Amino acid sequence: MERFDILVVGGGPAGTTVATLCAKRGLAVGLIERRRFPRHKVCGDVLNPNCWPIFERLGAADCINSLPQRRLTAAVFTTQGGSTLTVDHPGLRAISRSLLDAALLNRARSVGVVIFEGEVVHGVTPGWRVSTAHHEFATRYLVGADGRHSLIAQKTGLASPRKRRRPNSVAFQAHFAAPPAMDDRVQLHLFSGGYCGIVRIDETRLNLCIVTDLDGAGHRGDCERLFADTIWRNPQVRALDIAPVPLEPLQSAHPLRTIPNKACGRDAYLVGDALRTYEPFTGQGIFFAMRTAQLAAQTICEGVDYTAAIDALYSERGRTNDLLHQLMYRQRAASVFSSVLARVPALKRWLAGMVLSS
Repeated sequence: MERFDILVVGGGPAGTTVATLCAKRGLAVGLIERRRFPRHKVCGDVLNPNCWPIFERLGAADCINSLPQRRLTAAVFTTQGGSTLTVDHPGLRAISRSLLDAALLNRARSVGVVIFEGEVVHGVTPGWRVSTAHHEFATRYLVGADGRHSLIAQKTGLASPRKRRRPNSVAFQAHFAAPPAMDDRVQLHLFSGGYCGIVRIDETRLNLCIVTDLDGAGHRGDCERLFADTIWRNPQVRALDIAPVPLEPLQSAHPLRTIPNKACGRDAYLVGDALRTYEPFTGQGIFFAMRTAQLAAQTICEGVDYTAAIDALYSERGRTNDLLHQLMYRQRAASVFSSVLARVPALKRWLAGMVLSS
């Protein structure tokens, strides 16, 4: 039996953040990750500036700065009808998630976190006792950072009851060859039934994520048909002339929005997507993951009220995400909103501050 003060399940940004911060406070921390790093992850590969104060707290900022990356100048939004809105913001960066996550995991290891890669959790019992195929663990605090289908949420009784409802959208993501027309702006293009995010990540490649309804997702095995039924409906995407030949197989993620789970209970905590998942169009997924993990670490080490802190976090930034979600699948409303923002600079600055700034 291996004993830790804190056991974290999941080695993404949420898991490594809470593990690193607690280890730096002198606690014995173990981390279980089912995959071996580096590994590919469905993600837009964009970091917005509000992540950097947490990187600084982790002591990982210099390392992240040294990774191959693309400094972005702005975010541009287009609708199928031709409306365009550009928000200047030079603080955005594009960094491969496989490189980012590996760097954060190595940082956790460097401060004393004991990492168990390639281990799948099979059992969780009160106490807390956790088992994999090769190990038995005992811990006072258990942290679930194991994603939108969190086993820890289920085993600890923190999972919310799932009401039967029509499945929501599906995301498909891969890297493609970057055409000459691709500049240093993160781009979000709406089409009937969904939207896509595109960003150049280096000199030759771009990251492309397609978020579509189940009808559009029917052609996932044929990338050209998928393009034709989704993003090529937007003429501004067609103009980029992206060849529909992915550099690696398309990967998918579903659901993109989840009912919030309970934040904590009985010395168990949920962070990141295990707690709540928002659609990724505001580029705040990594921030939400790391910020919830930072709050969990503060709760464990300092006695912060985790539930209240989580409620405040999602009340402030989550409402902006909810508002934009209502627009993403309504072309006419999105066009009207875009034109209003273009005419009212103060409103555009407010939106940029809520989405892109710390």
